[in-house]
Amino acid sequence: MLDRRAFLGASAFAVTSPLSISPARAQDAAYFAELHAKAKTEGEISWYLTHWRTETVERVGNLFMQTWPGVKCNVVRATGQVLLQRLIQEFKAKVPVCDVYSSSELGQYVILRKDRRLTRFQPKNQVHCLPAARDYDPDHDFTITDANTTVMSYNTNAVTAAEAPKNWTDLIDPKWKNQVAVCHPGFSGSGGGWAVTMEKLYGWSFFEKLKANSPLVTRSIIDTVNVVATGERKIGIGPGSLTVNQAANGRPIETVYPADGTILGFGPSGILTTSPHPNAAKLFVEFLLSREVVELAAAEYNIPVRADVEPKPGIAKLGTMKGINKSPEELSEKLPELIEKWRDTFGV
Repeated sequence: MLDRRAFLGASAFAVTSPLSISPARAQDAAYFAELHAKAKTEGEISWYLTHWRTETVERVGNLFMQTWPGVKCNVVRATGQVLLQRLIQEFKAKVPVCDVYSSSELGQYVILRKDRRLTRFQPKNQVHCLPAARDYDPDHDFTITDANTTVMSYNTNAVTAAEAPKNWTDLIDPKWKNQVAVCHPGFSGSGGGWAVTMEKLYGWSFFEKLKANSPLVTRSIIDTVNVVATGERKIGIGPGSLTVNQAANGRPIETVYPADGTILGFGPSGILTTSPHPNAAKLFVEFLLSREVVELAAAEYNIPVRADVEPKPGIAKLGTMKGINKSPEELSEKLPELIEKWRDTFGV
């Protein structure tokens, strides 16, 4: 992407030397300049998201306001199911707030598409993305702006590598009773994807055996990582970006890519048809795919969606890791019933 400083510089240089930049680069500069001008008349954007940590989200929001002055970024971060309920309440009240919706629960976009809540938009910056992200939604109702894995982890102060779990089914081994951390599929989008995958692989008996192990159930999948790193529980599930990040920063936690299948996930961003600031929303989605933001996310050990950004050590390049892909349609169909069964089984 041409950021604001780059395209303004290119535009100014083109005045004195029109042959100095390519037509395509000049067109990109004009596109972003026009989009920024329209966004400034709207003045702000509200971004709802689930798939990055609060610290990362704040950095991205501040960087957007520095790069595109005159457009305020309002950030609302919560778990996937909580954000969806907030969005539904806005629809019912006919008081729209959210402009860009970035969830870790792919099935939600099936519902939003069906209800015609998504604005079709193909960002120019999508051309820089790897095929797995770039070509995910050919209808361009949403854009893949993040990628991550769901893995297992263990506390290295309490568990040796030989003792560590190797498969998802190790979570239900009685030897780990009172030592497992998982998250609630009724709150966490990634947790919902994990739960649907486990039921598909092993049936509901997996969760009945998990309940017998008395796991600690958190709301966010991010919380499970902290629970394991502090030693409150010895093993758990979590996002691969965070488990690797925490280990690199010296915390006693190790990542396990389960032999029965690492879960691969995407974080889409969609512009709502009810967006109060549609031009600012388009500018923001472009920004989420900019090299600056993808590099920022990659520095936090997320999987880069752009081809020109390399992942951190310990993180596989998008499209190279074999694992279990979550079907948005399957998530949308199965998750509501699964959440009710979870509540009946676990009592939460």
